[in-house]
Order: sequence, then C-alpha cells, then structure tokens
Amino acid sequence: MTDVAQPAEIDLRTFPAWERPDQVRKALDRLPSGSSLTLITENEPRALSERISQERPDRFVMEARHIGSRTWHLRLTPRMGEETNRNSGAQHLSRSSAFAALDSEVREELVAAVLWQTGRRGQTLVAENADWPFIGMVTEGIVARANGGGRDRERILYEIFPYEVFGVAEYFDRGLKMARIAVFSKSAHVLKLPWEAVSRVAARYPGLTNALGIVLAQRVRLLADALSVQGSLPILGRIAKVLLPYAMHERGLVQAATSLSTITQSQIAAAGGTVKEVAARAIAELESRNALRREHGHIRYLDREVLLELIQDVS
Repeated sequence: MTDVAQPAEIDLRTFPAWERPDQVRKALDRLPSGSSLTLITENEPRALSERISQERPDRFVMEARHIGSRTWHLRLTPRMGEETNRNSGAQHLSRSSAFAALDSEVREELVAAVLWQTGRRGQTLVAENADWPFIGMVTEGIVARANGGGRDRERILYEIFPYEVFGVAEYFDRGLKMARIAVFSKSAHVLKLPWEAVSRVAARYPGLTNALGIVLAQRVRLLADALSVQGSLPILGRIAKVLLPYAMHERGLVQAATSLSTITQSQIAAAGGTVKEVAARAIAELESRNALRREHGHIRYLDREVLLELIQDVS
C-alpha cells in the first residue's frame, strides 16, 4: 500500500508579518513531494500568492478561501506531469483550482469546446442581464464584477484574477448574467467554457460540480464582505481595505504586488464604493500616514501593518 502524503498547515497569524516570507519559504523547501500546504492568514492572501508564483513559477495550483472573520486559507497543491505548452487551453485549466483535479484527457475534452475573448481596460466582456451560456476563466490580466454605471455610481464588488472563474451561479440556475463583467487591468484574456461541455464532464466527474460549488460559495462571501465594507466603513477604511490584499507580508513600506500597478485611481474608487475625487483625497491621506508611497502617479509601496491599524481604527 502506497503512503499518501499528508497535507501540511501553517498559521501565519502567529508570526509577525516580517517573518512570514521566510516561514513560507522554509515550509515549501521542507514540503515532501506530492504534499499540499495550507497557509492561514487574517486577510486576503493576494500578495502572498503572487510572490509564491514569482518565486516558484508553475509549481502549485493555488486556491484562496475566505473561511470566516479574519480567517483566510491559501491552499497550495503541487502540479505534476502537465503539458509542455504552458499557454495551451489545457494548461490554463490545469492551473485553476476548479479544474485541476480532472485528468489531462478530460481537460483536453473541455478545451475542444473553448472560445476565447479579449478586452482592454474598462471594456464590458459580459453585460448585465445578458444571455451568456459560459463559465469564464481569466487566463491573463484582471476582470471585475461591476454594478451600476451610466447614471448610477459604478461599484466594483470584487476582482477576478488569473485562473479564477466566473459565471458559476448562472451555470447552476441557467439564468441571465447578474452583473457586468469588465476588464480591470490594461488588458485581459478570458477562456469561455460552454455550459453544455461543462455539464457533460460534470455528469461523469461529480467532483467538478463540488469544485464549482465552492467557487460559488466563495463569491457569495466576497460579495457579502464587499457590501459590508462599502456600507459600514468610512472612506479611509474602505480605500485601505481595497489596497490591503496587494500589501506584502513584510515590515514597513515595501513594494506592493505588481498587479496593483495596473489599477487606476478610478478603479480603486469604484472598489471602495466612492468616486475618484474622494478616493484621491483618501489616498493622499494614507500617504501622509506612511501607509503607502506613490511613484509617477501609481501606488508602488504599501505598509501592511499601517493599513491594518487604520482599518481597525476607523471601524
């Protein structure tokens, strides 16, 4: 009988922020072949997952889950025996937590039905109330779920990053699109999986339905959190909350996650549920408090601990 590697777990909340990068590196260096690792943090681990991807490219499928108040899990699952063409549709699916558990032959079956879509910043990829019979997956760039626009103030409720999927709720109830999906970064590429193709595979592999159900549950949590933040925190706390996922787990003002440099002030405002002018004043105030530093008009450095203190102080 073959021994199955047991998953490892580290609660990073027990370490000061500046010790966490080394703790993660040591844990990954000691990780037995084939084992997964779960990292527990108190905030969305966006910057942490980006750093791991940069330091160990294509090594892991990464899945972030919002478990509860001040509790996030980042699960790292090894990728093994994948295709050599890293830009193929099957390779993209193998990096997504929703599809990674499928056999490579099954992913190739899905890819045979795939359509592709590209867009530039602000472009609508899927309109609200559209009949859009696909599950989308971002392969490059960032897209966002947006509500409002036109006469109403637009609100960004959450972002969707590479290898994350969207359109899952509509897949389950076969309804019209509940919100607009727009390009958040300078450009974005999206892989579109027709409902019928996904349903055929899910009928044979129930685990796919379970994985998509987890995605849907996480979207509900993100949506509830965004509405709570935009409805309860004052503006300084809202903008700090928007920036926090891009802050590295290190001491002081350090370079933010690179994806932040692609986001405009207007988009930060929309994610904070406000307008550009108000967000600009909040960003200037955060800079005066050494929570961030700008270069050439873009936020390049963040201090995670100061952002956390400000969010708690204004809550």
